[in-house]
Amino acid sequence: MARLMLRMKVSMILTGLFFTLYFGLQPLTELFERKHLVDAPEEVVFVNTSVCHVSGPRKPAAYYFAIEPIKKLQCRMPQLLTAVTQGGSNFLEAKRISENFNCKYWLKSGYIHSRQYTTDGQFDLKSGTARKIKIGTGEQIVRIRCSDQLNISRYHDVHYFLPPPDPKWMPTERPEKLSVMVLGIDSVSHMHFVRYFPLVKSFLENHPHTKFFGYSRVGLDADANLRPILGGKSSRLAGLNFLSDEKDWLWDIFKMEGYSTAYGEDNAKGILFRRNGHKELPKNKVDFDLTPVIVEMDNHTRYSIDLKEMIYCTAGRKFQEVLRDFILQLVPYMQGIPFFSFFWQSQGVQEYYEYASHLDLFYMMLLKKLLNADILNNTLLFLMSGHGLRAGEYRMSLQGMKEESQPLMVAIYPEWLKRKYPLAVRNLESNAHSLITPYDLRETLADVIDLVQLKDANLEVGMKRLQSHPANRLPRGISLFLPIPDHRTCDLAHIHSLFCFCRELTEVPTDDGLVIRSSRFLVESINQLIKPFRQCRQLKLEMVLLAHFLDFGEETFLYELRLRVRTNPGNGVFEATVRLSDVLLLTSPISRVSHYLGQSHCVGDPDLKTFCFCI
Repeated sequence: MARLMLRMKVSMILTGLFFTLYFGLQPLTELFERKHLVDAPEEVVFVNTSVCHVSGPRKPAAYYFAIEPIKKLQCRMPQLLTAVTQGGSNFLEAKRISENFNCKYWLKSGYIHSRQYTTDGQFDLKSGTARKIKIGTGEQIVRIRCSDQLNISRYHDVHYFLPPPDPKWMPTERPEKLSVMVLGIDSVSHMHFVRYFPLVKSFLENHPHTKFFGYSRVGLDADANLRPILGGKSSRLAGLNFLSDEKDWLWDIFKMEGYSTAYGEDNAKGILFRRNGHKELPKNKVDFDLTPVIVEMDNHTRYSIDLKEMIYCTAGRKFQEVLRDFILQLVPYMQGIPFFSFFWQSQGVQEYYEYASHLDLFYMMLLKKLLNADILNNTLLFLMSGHGLRAGEYRMSLQGMKEESQPLMVAIYPEWLKRKYPLAVRNLESNAHSLITPYDLRETLADVIDLVQLKDANLEVGMKRLQSHPANRLPRGISLFLPIPDHRTCDLAHIHSLFCFCRELTEVPTDDGLVIRSSRFLVESINQLIKPFRQCRQLKLEMVLLAHFLDFGEETFLYELRLRVRTNPGNGVFEATVRLSDVLLLTSPISRVSHYLGQSHCVGDPDLKTFCFCI
């Protein structure tokens, strides 16, 4: 009897266990067994118009990973002090430490762009104790060096104080204006973003936005692609329809319209304005400028954490974290007044394809903080890049070559903008797969400055005016709040052949006589550029690596070759397009797609550095 009861108990337990496992795991089983009715497309469409169709694979082309694990690139120095502003005063807050330190500091107050320190001082940090050191008040930069009992430097850092605004000086009612913020990530193509930013993509799905898949570069580097947006005159902003001598920056124009302005990069050399340093953007052009802080770090406290010495830290923070903290310090100001702000990150992403994957959480958290602070409810935010990866193994692939000209561009806007200006936002969204450029972004910002332009009646007038243009003569820049004409080509959009992938590429044998002749002409063109500089070696064609014939269609008699060549000395790899006729003609800038590192140490001009192999 006891055995029978035991068997029954075991049977009941096993039956219960069976039903628990079956019904508990059934949803999971169905998840694995369920087949999608429609498989995710392998191709992503970028441009889809009557005259241009550009698409690309979701999966990246094959490439070699970095020679060092990106995930291990962390700052190795301690972060002993943090900057805190409380009760109108600035403090350095020390964590509990395990030994005694003697610290000296140098301070800049008032005009922080000055090279001279206004004061200096020293303080002690005792083992096992926490301490706050009062520094002063207002906007300040302080550099601190702490040494141990053997006088060995153990901490060296720069801190920036930006106290919150005085409520007495903030307007009681926010003007009816739309703020503008540019969050730039250098060298990130649209597909690079699709593959490596899943958290940011999820954030976007819960906020009104438009991804501009057809956004194209018009210049070689970030500087050349940002100047049409930030540094030129446009038809409605200055009565002209071409870029002038670049004296009227957007910072000036927004300030004249009552906006506060801010600018920050994580690179002291400046990806933007790098040709002449930061002399082109003096203090009076922006209200809040991170430049003197980054320069101070670059001169005194930076150290590199990668073999190529391209990713910098100061104490326990990467330069990109300094940029993020600067943006967050500005939040109290952005909450009360209309703002035009421009921020750009370049460290890491310029050199390493896989570095982008470690920025996803960083930017998702930044966007979330801006959302929680109600900044996004009053801001048109552009998450963008100037171009894709410009050099390296991935760039050498055919897909990498295409992605270089397909930079990231996403517009994020508040919900009320769709309700108040329905035609404007409808046009904006309709341009997601149109061929667009930085010139269009400039015209778009002209409309943002004057929101009256976004009213349906005014847009309808603009749409009729755009339709009245001859088919072969469109404005170079067209506001994205207007529908970009379907017949727009690369030529009409002022996009060089080297950057245009609307035209089909047909691979040509590299030993073809015309290819060899055109390649020699390309190298000779480089030599003409560096000829006045005796410290630069003249280059010779070593090998034609790739040649493509560009299809202009049957209606034209134009013939061009897209070439990739390697030269010596230096093993430089260059690309350009050459038009074939009685006289060969370069129809694009010459792009270097290989690293040159220290080969060009004898010249300072960044444009010349790409070509010069120093003697």
